[in-house]
Amino acid sequence: MGFRITTNMMMNTYKFNLQNNTQKLANARDMVLTQRNFNSYEEDPAAATRAFRLRRTYTRTLNQLNNTTDCYSKYNTAWNNLGGVIDKLANPLDKTSAILGANGTAGESRKALAQILRDSADSLVHSMNQQLGDQFIFGGKDGLNVPFTWSEDGRTLLYRGVNVDAGGVEKPASTPPTWLDDAKAAGQAAGTWDDNDEAWFSYYAGTSEKIPNSDTMPKWAKDMLKQTPNNADESAWMEYYRDRDDVAKLKTMSEEEMYIDLGMGAKENAPNDPILGSYFNGALSGLNFIGYGTDKTDEFGDSGNYAILLKELADVFETWDEDVQDYNPELAKEGSSAFGLTKDELKEKAFRMLDKLKAGQEKITENWVDLDAQSKFLLTNKERLETQKTNINEEILEVEQVDLAEAITQFSWEQYCYNAALKIGNQLLTQSLIDYMN
Repeated sequence: MGFRITTNMMMNTYKFNLQNNTQKLANARDMVLTQRNFNSYEEDPAAATRAFRLRRTYTRTLNQLNNTTDCYSKYNTAWNNLGGVIDKLANPLDKTSAILGANGTAGESRKALAQILRDSADSLVHSMNQQLGDQFIFGGKDGLNVPFTWSEDGRTLLYRGVNVDAGGVEKPASTPPTWLDDAKAAGQAAGTWDDNDEAWFSYYAGTSEKIPNSDTMPKWAKDMLKQTPNNADESAWMEYYRDRDDVAKLKTMSEEEMYIDLGMGAKENAPNDPILGSYFNGALSGLNFIGYGTDKTDEFGDSGNYAILLKELADVFETWDEDVQDYNPELAKEGSSAFGLTKDELKEKAFRMLDKLKAGQEKITENWVDLDAQSKFLLTNKERLETQKTNINEEILEVEQVDLAEAITQFSWEQYCYNAALKIGNQLLTQSLIDYMN
């Protein structure tokens, strides 16, 4: 028995095939227009998965490249700044050496040099407050606020609100107040006293010189610094405790780290515990460049800050009396670092300050060389990431980009098939009597 094929059956089959041809033509057209191998995951799951991994890697590399570019700008600007500082300081220090070593009269030169030294100190601080965009280069982790500021009298230098000369307050000889012992007794009674509390207790008591991290300061220590002294002895101890607190703050700020992913692994042992070497530390603390605290290498307790040393040498030079061609203690201004010193002490301090300034200049030069090395590393890393970005982009194109000649050929073929299908439909598909009877 034969099977009758009606015109409607032929029409349905034709429309189904025509729709397929239309879809193939549309896909071929999209491939030519977008120049992509696929436009959805289902078209090629393997290639789409690989493309996703490549694009994720490309985005991460692009972020690392941007981070490297920003860090390089920061370090290169810091290097140029510090180079200018070294050049500006070399001239007045050379003049100082010549004056101190001269046998002849040099009174007027000393007076003039005192002002030059003060200007150099101010210039040094201005250089340490240099901005790059809206960020302060030498502000450590705090790039939004001015790092260094002078007090109103221009004698005390502050770094983020903390006196850079901290550490010079001697431990009082009187009996200490019971603040520390009371805090320890309360902590032990509550069962909350731990190694960190003991470290801070020993540090404030002066029995340990190991400086704790100020970020770990316990609550009882913060509360103790808010105590109101009731007498002169308690005031002296409070001054000592606050001085110790400032030293801890300065040390913590000098060791601040701001880890940035520059394509070196970026792994952590635990949250906020990065693996050393996998991140780049982008924090630059001005304290590490011009010094802080008190010099403990001798008994004089001089400042460890370069700008302060410059001003103290200027204070000494201002006491030079050109009439007698010698230092005159009576010319020392009240409140200056030279006030109260004898003639011999002024002379000795002048030589001592020069030696320490020379040592400080060598330290700044070492930091300058280190910045140069860091800048070159960042520049090399930038070039590496640029090459990596180009290579990844080429891989993405290999996976996603279509062979244009092949795509155009396929599109031409699909268009030919579509036109042929339309032509066949017009010629072969006509309504018959049987279709009307059904």
